[in-house]
Amino acid sequence: MENTQPPPNSNGYLLALGAAALFSVKAIFIKLAYRHGVDVETFILLRMALALPFYLAILMLLKRQQAWRPVSRRNLLLTIALGLCSYYLASFLDLQGLRYISANFERLIIYLYPTLVLFLGWCFLGKKISVPQLLCIVGAYAGILLIYWQDQNFSTGALPPTWVNLDAISWGALLTFGSALSFSIYVAFSEGVIRQLGSRQFTALAMIVASAAITLHFAVQADWSRLHQPWPVYGYALTVAFLCTVLPSLMMSAAIQQIGSASTGAIGTSGPVITLIAAALVLGEPFTAYHFAGMAIILGSLLAMKKVNGLKTVPATTTGMPQKPEAQSR
Repeated sequence: MENTQPPPNSNGYLLALGAAALFSVKAIFIKLAYRHGVDVETFILLRMALALPFYLAILMLLKRQQAWRPVSRRNLLLTIALGLCSYYLASFLDLQGLRYISANFERLIIYLYPTLVLFLGWCFLGKKISVPQLLCIVGAYAGILLIYWQDQNFSTGALPPTWVNLDAISWGALLTFGSALSFSIYVAFSEGVIRQLGSRQFTALAMIVASAAITLHFAVQADWSRLHQPWPVYGYALTVAFLCTVLPSLMMSAAIQQIGSASTGAIGTSGPVITLIAAALVLGEPFTAYHFAGMAIILGSLLAMKKVNGLKTVPATTTGMPQKPEAQSR
């Protein structure tokens, strides 16, 4: 089949880099909000409620500009599934994990998602994993194990549920890995629907789905008094909603549209560096030689994997889905 994707351009790489940086500082603001006693469900609801008007405005603008694209039943179901998987489930697991582990450890686990994208492609899309790719994956997880070992004495003060037979660090790492897996599903399977709907329309619809899901989640718990929080919590929620959710989610979808999911995922490896530095300076979290070595091993492995992927694939076909030529939606 002939490749119909326009050649990658520098704007796509800059969008991916900017999205990675903004997503990375999210953990810092969330940790600061936790210091005021806010719970996970409440903070996610505030974040989504404050982000929702921006996405509704995007849809209204698309309608006004007559840029709205018809949504087939298949694309609607895919958008709902991907919105629930990424912006709801991944966010929920990520914020839960942050209660137990450091921000730098959380960010490095999240940025394992390119390795999970490869595994998903192997399991469901018929993609092969080469020996060099497998070696890069082993290196990345070796770095994670090094930081896991180093952080055994780190404590946030939060204890895992009584039914969990794990220590706090292990439970937090498992929750965060679940978040990375959910996000990798979004990255691996969203490329086709993004090309058909456009990045802005797809992202806005997916975020609306996620907002409805977290509202239902919160309503089932029936404790609306939790919305009464100190003013700093609202400030952090607004910052996370716009600066760390609206902007990077649009940038991420646009980057996937322009340069493909594999390249977007690889460029995202720059994010943990920002988190490690910010966590040490703002939160006072430890940043030892072991953390630096673990980070170097992980990022080096993922960057090497990016080079291997670049020699083997064309971004247009990284999801294995049929693509349609289209003009840029941004």
